[in-house]
Amino acid sequence: MPDRIGTRYVPSTQIVSFPHGTLHYGDDVFLTRKVLLYRKALRHNQLGVDYISSLQDKAAFIHDGFHHMLDTSIAQDAVTIILQAKSGSLFAHTMFKRKWTYAAVVAIISDLGVSLLDAMEDKITGFSVRPDNLWLTDQNKLSVINYWEVDEPQEQGAVGLCRLMIQLLTGSETISDTFEVMHTSLERASIPSATTEQKLALIRLIKFICHGQSSLSSLVFGLRSLPPSVPNNKSIIQDELIPEESTEVLQAAQYESHTRSNRSAKLIALGSVSALVIGIVSVWYLWPEPKVVQTVVIISPTPTSTPIATVSPSATPNAKLTSMNEGTEETEVPNLVGKTQADAEQLALAAGLHYNFVIETSTQAKGTVTKQEPKAGTKGLVGDNVTFWVSKGAQ
Repeated sequence: MPDRIGTRYVPSTQIVSFPHGTLHYGDDVFLTRKVLLYRKALRHNQLGVDYISSLQDKAAFIHDGFHHMLDTSIAQDAVTIILQAKSGSLFAHTMFKRKWTYAAVVAIISDLGVSLLDAMEDKITGFSVRPDNLWLTDQNKLSVINYWEVDEPQEQGAVGLCRLMIQLLTGSETISDTFEVMHTSLERASIPSATTEQKLALIRLIKFICHGQSSLSSLVFGLRSLPPSVPNNKSIIQDELIPEESTEVLQAAQYESHTRSNRSAKLIALGSVSALVIGIVSVWYLWPEPKVVQTVVIISPTPTSTPIATVSPSATPNAKLTSMNEGTEETEVPNLVGKTQADAEQLALAAGLHYNFVIETSTQAKGTVTKQEPKAGTKGLVGDNVTFWVSKGAQ
């Protein structure tokens, strides 16, 4: 791969220096478009062609939550990866220029978590979710910049997302605590935009994640199952102004949290409100429940398909494990592999879990569960999510 920096790709201002390289704004003069240029210095005796060859699988990954690779260039002492340019700016430069509300943080982190789950389907893991490796677009979405380098465990996946949440909610530039006890930073902080119930539920969820008791999918579903905001409480809303660009994300989060379990939580939270408000809420609660639609993702065997991880609520779990216990009572993920789809669904519900299933081509018998996430025996909370894959037989 020839060196095309300075001929086709022209670098300009440096954006940030990573542990592995530097990121610059740039121009593609051939196609008259803006790009990002990631320059990495080669180690002694390291060949640029070998480094670029190791990125082939990553280069094929295209997702809205990531800056996908457009091209590469090799010089004698460095390689440059040309990345898609997006509207917005580096998250580390803008994250504290606004006051983040509890609802906005939960929405933007759960959205990023879904992107990470999608990447896991293509075996892309290990990258950092630090603020200096994230880009905040004008649509208020976070996008990962470098997803091909493996970073420190406490900066990756579910633990990295928890650390990022704490930074946003506490306004801390860094979290010095080790990941096992970093929830204490949140315990000490005042969050005017969150109720006591919301704060305690989030701390419990972070504890489970940082103690290795829950997976990334459990974190995402747990965030979307947290106690909802109270729109009629003006003091909560007015303490922290929500920027206009976050409105779309908040509306999406509020829509996705409109489930039967959250309705019960709302009634409990409103128990001390006046009789008139209770009467109105009761009428709303007793209104016929819309039918829950199960999301099914069919993975095509064609090489161009991109599997999509779904995080949608399943049918209501076992009535004995009511929504009052969601996020507080422990449960264990059952073994679903080898079971029929119907049996797997019943086992998941009996354990108090919500579920998603993905249909894929497999040599196993049609209707058989081939794998699951999280694995059997994983400790979690009532209301967590489990995803399993169902064979549709060989094609």
